[in-house]
Amino acid sequence: MDQDLKNVDWQRLLPQERIARCRMLASEALERAATADAAMRKHYLELASEWTKLADEMERSGFDDDVQD
Repeated sequence: MDQDLKNVDWQRLLPQERIARCRMLASEALERAATADAAMRKHYLELASEWTKLADEMERSGFDDDVQD
């Protein structure tokens, strides 16, 4: 992951950007799971699942429609 992406202030992101960030982190966890040993693979898959759930919940709640200043 790019260092700039790691340093982004979550509060400054637009709701749609937060959802996209969660999905990107889920994707990264899945990529890492593909090459990890069995013990770590389980943890990466759990992380991917949680990031995906968070993004899904924000979408369901209409969070992506609530643009905050």
